[in-house]
Amino acid sequence: MSAPAVSNGVVAWSRYVERAARDVAHLDASLRDLPDDAGAEDLADLAFLAFQTGLASLLVGAEEVGRLSLAIEHALDRAASGELDLPRARDLLGPPREVLSRALHQLQNADRSGARVEGLPLTETTSALLAALPGAPAGAPPPRRPPSRTSVLPPPGASVSGASLSGTAGAQAGGGAERFVWSPSVDDDMVELFFDEAAERIEGISDKLIQLERTPEDAEVLRDLFRDMHTVKGSSAMVGLAPMNRLAHAAEDLVGQLRDGDKAADAPVTNALLGALDGLRTMLEQARSRHPLTVDPTPMLRALKDPASAPVRGAAPAQTAALVPSPATPGEPAVARQTIRVDFDKLDRLLNLVGELVLGRDGLRGAGTALSSVTGELSSDRGILRRTAPSKRHGARAPEGAERAALSAFREEIHRIERVLGSIAGDLDASTSNIDSISSELRDQVMRLRMIPVGGILRKHQRTVRDLGQSLGKRVRLVLHGEDTELDKLLVEALDEPVMHLVRNAVDHGMETPAERAAAGKPAEGTIVLSASHRGNQVMLRIRDDGRGMSPARLRQKGIEKGLITEAEAESMDDRAAMELVFRAGFSTAATVSDVSGRGVGLDVVRQTIVARLKGTIDIDSEVGRGTTFSLRLPLTLAIIQVLLARVCGEILAIPLDNVDRTIVVSPADIGLIGDREVIVVDGKNVPLVRLGAVLELPGPESDEDLHVVLTEQGGELYGLSCDHLVEKKEIVIKSLGDLLAAVPCAAGATLIGDRCALILDVPAVVLRALRRPPPVRLEKRHVADRSRGSVLVVDDSDTVRETLKRLIADAGYEVTTAEDGRAALELCKVRIFDLVSTDVMMPHMDGYELTRSLRTMPEYKDVPIVMVTSRGERIDRVRGFDAGVDDYITKPHDRQLLLRSIQKLLGHDREEP
Repeated sequence: MSAPAVSNGVVAWSRYVERAARDVAHLDASLRDLPDDAGAEDLADLAFLAFQTGLASLLVGAEEVGRLSLAIEHALDRAASGELDLPRARDLLGPPREVLSRALHQLQNADRSGARVEGLPLTETTSALLAALPGAPAGAPPPRRPPSRTSVLPPPGASVSGASLSGTAGAQAGGGAERFVWSPSVDDDMVELFFDEAAERIEGISDKLIQLERTPEDAEVLRDLFRDMHTVKGSSAMVGLAPMNRLAHAAEDLVGQLRDGDKAADAPVTNALLGALDGLRTMLEQARSRHPLTVDPTPMLRALKDPASAPVRGAAPAQTAALVPSPATPGEPAVARQTIRVDFDKLDRLLNLVGELVLGRDGLRGAGTALSSVTGELSSDRGILRRTAPSKRHGARAPEGAERAALSAFREEIHRIERVLGSIAGDLDASTSNIDSISSELRDQVMRLRMIPVGGILRKHQRTVRDLGQSLGKRVRLVLHGEDTELDKLLVEALDEPVMHLVRNAVDHGMETPAERAAAGKPAEGTIVLSASHRGNQVMLRIRDDGRGMSPARLRQKGIEKGLITEAEAESMDDRAAMELVFRAGFSTAATVSDVSGRGVGLDVVRQTIVARLKGTIDIDSEVGRGTTFSLRLPLTLAIIQVLLARVCGEILAIPLDNVDRTIVVSPADIGLIGDREVIVVDGKNVPLVRLGAVLELPGPESDEDLHVVLTEQGGELYGLSCDHLVEKKEIVIKSLGDLLAAVPCAAGATLIGDRCALILDVPAVVLRALRRPPPVRLEKRHVADRSRGSVLVVDDSDTVRETLKRLIADAGYEVTTAEDGRAALELCKVRIFDLVSTDVMMPHMDGYELTRSLRTMPEYKDVPIVMVTSRGERIDRVRGFDAGVDDYITKPHDRQLLLRSIQKLLGHDREEP
């Protein structure tokens, strides 16, 4: 037998052989010195020492040495149980111990070709020993049983299975609590593997116990239980967690009795095993955090030994177990996958880089568009040059030979530049498309890495339902659907507490006692269904029970008693609004305060987490006598979302598409008043209108034009968010506002749209802010030409645009003069000095560029602000405008409020008090 190659995650070979040889030598010496009437505890200690050597050998790949060590452990365990007397055991173990010692000696003294065992009958000795033990069937070794004790008595200074005992395991005041300080000397990655596997096994055992209690005849579940518990026992021994190993061993013995038919999987047995799992989980968490193990296992060990005498368990505390992949369903073949552990912070940074790549891609696409426009301009200039070249046909002087040659060369050069730029623009466009495809695929793959099944947080509540039902005298079972539904890891972790509150609420408040259910004609056992499913780019999570349901009248009465609403408010409150009372802080329908309920804390936390933190929604549907359903809608991720871009008072705002029900256009004449609140009629119902500009306190007067309204449902009610224009739907990467701007109201983050920063609206916060603010005071518009704030010249060749801009600027208190083209405007400017000029670009007789250049040559207009308003939005057009001398460049179609804000800013009126 050759030693296997040692890789990361396996105990170093040199450490293994050194410890194994030392432990086997200690085993030999102790066995020789034991008196013939030695107690079972001494033999159990030696059996466990052999067990550790065997397990360590199997882990490093020395399988034949490991099997022989485990056979020795089996023989010593038989001796400890009284099935084999000590003299007979010494005789049987003489040859195996000799072979095992020689094998370890060979492994300790490796030559240049490596460590190996040669010339020793390891397999034959193992078979012979097992066959000689009492009760062994002919031709096959008997099934192994674990040693009956797990306490180890090593020689002074010796380490046990890779861990040194640096603390004491003595009784403390008040009972038998142990203080065990664990200092692992195995490799760190080996320790992390143990923690992950043990946590997974413990959670799997908890689920299987609940399943076994319902189907006690399921032999396959029993086999899985025993195998998982045996793994926890063995791995905890391997890393030296003796207290955890001791408790797991006792639990394994009880599961073995279930498997052998000596005990039934009734409630006391299940309670005892679940209590042991709580202890194992706590020990594991303490060991992971390198804290001393202070769990007192005595009550748990007593319950495992005699489950019927143990007290009835109460409700299980809320657990915060690690989320782990679900074990394979019994009977299904396990699919082998290559996996690697990745720190989530690294994954988050990778996603941020993907977001930067997306932004860079958008910038690259804009540069390609600009380059294409420059190519088009060159082609146009070449045509102009050709048409304007003097010729004899027009009676002009023909250019001289040198001049003609220069013009021809110039045209050819422009043509060459045009071709080269066209080729570059084509290549850039192809590259941008390729980057677009790659970045989208990269983003999708990174997002899939963040996705994990929600089953981890759903299955753990089977235990919550069982224990809480027992403590309340109710029979309740939990049914799960859609456990494989995937969600962002951060969302899954954040959902743990809200789901726990909703499940406990269903058991405590929703479920009736068996007698009450029988009187209502229902089965004695109630059912809670936890289901998850994908709905487009959202996940729907439902918690449904078949309990007593909620009475709106009783909720109103409780709201009055708690001082949350007045009697007048209760009378005007419909049933849906009454249901929403359960989400208010301090609300509770419990008659008395207990450990489970009555304090008014729980569902308000659920609403806060789901709506404010996770940007989702929560709805209630309940019917008295039939049950209640809580429906949670959540985005798949909080990192990348789809938004609807809207322009409000000249600002671009991003509205998450998950909050958008639909969009409509509303005329100002269709806006009505109910009391002092504005409403619009949608499908025959009055819908409150939320003016985003007013709620967000954005400067700028209201528009007289049709409003674009985004309908959103919040808390079961429909609201309309008014915008000036809707721009487009876009997928964006969310960026945090940082600590400095964390308190900005109604903002869920920010993103870059082109070269501009846009705020992402927190829609629920916007609606709440609108409801809390006093209604806006609507003043009649007034013309203040007699108290003019300044004179403005509007130049545009479109009669409609010219008149619209005139009214808009005049309503803001400015004196407005208009001109139909650049030439007419220049004539006006020669006889009058205006405070500001607004000009279009494409106009007859004189365009906006020529007008601007002409005005800048006049001393009176050297510093007069000029705003260019045009549909020509290419980068080269903007450069031409600023080169000509404009102060601001606004592209059509635009928000007219943006022009007004520009005028106010340029004239210094933007900071005036309203």
